Amino acid sequence: EAGPPGAAAVELARVVDRSIREANAIDVKKLCMEPGEKVWVVSIDVCTINADGNLIDASALAAIAAIQQVKFPTYDGKKVNYKELTKEKLPIKKVPIAVTVIKMDSQFLVDPTTEEEEVADARLTVSVTEEGNLCAMQKGGDQPLTVDDVDKMVGIAIEKAAELRKVL
Repeated sequence: EAGPPGAAAVELARVVDRSIREANAIDVKKLCMEPGEKVWVVSIDVCTINADGNLIDASALAAIAAIQQVKFPTYDGKKVNYKELTKEKLPIKKVPIAVTVIKMDSQFLVDPTTEEEEVADARLTVSVTEEGNLCAMQKGGDQPLTVDDVDKMVGIAIEKAAELRKVL
């Protein structure tokens, strides 16, 4: 649809961006072509063809998987050659994995469908680095979370992130 993005699309973009930026996933010094003059810009567009829930996690995984494959056009100090790519990929310092945990009554659930998201009391998306460090969090849903809820949800997210990391 034409027009500005809706609130859900804006939130999705911000969560994915924050996960990557706050983890310091990209070695930004490696983006410099000429100090003070030219730098590469890394931009990600997520185009959803079909979705049945958990779009934040799917988008975050797709974004980090894409970043891990980035190669730049060659640059000889004067001109960029878009027909030839560098042999080495963009150096990645950290690999954040976003995991969303929803709360329904007293139950916690990961990888929710759209239907489950719609009836959830609250949602917590947690981005975790390979060392298990939290690099970003986003709370959604109408109901508040207790400190105990957050602790449980973060624990679940850390565990699931480790599982997802094995298949990324």
